[in-house]
Amino acid sequence: MAKTLATADKMRIRWIEEIEVSGLGKAIKKARKKSGKTVDQICEEVGVSRTYYYDIENETLKGTLSRENLESIEKSLKVNLGVKFD
Repeated sequence: MAKTLATADKMRIRWIEEIEVSGLGKAIKKARKKSGKTVDQICEEVGVSRTYYYDIENETLKGTLSRENLESIEKSLKVNLGVKFD
């Protein structure tokens, strides 16, 4: 009896795209101040450290800001920062 290979009806695809956005850290900082939330509140809601968050605001982040973290920051601040991905 021959064995048949199981076929999956779904396949995972990883898509990575990096874009540069000028002034994003400043826009996040402005939105935070307008929101009245503390950095600690935002960090808890987003799930990031204060150091990481300040690196975002100061635009000194060593790596890239993930889309998920950006969206979490927007959700926490109740703002759309206008970042577009193609």
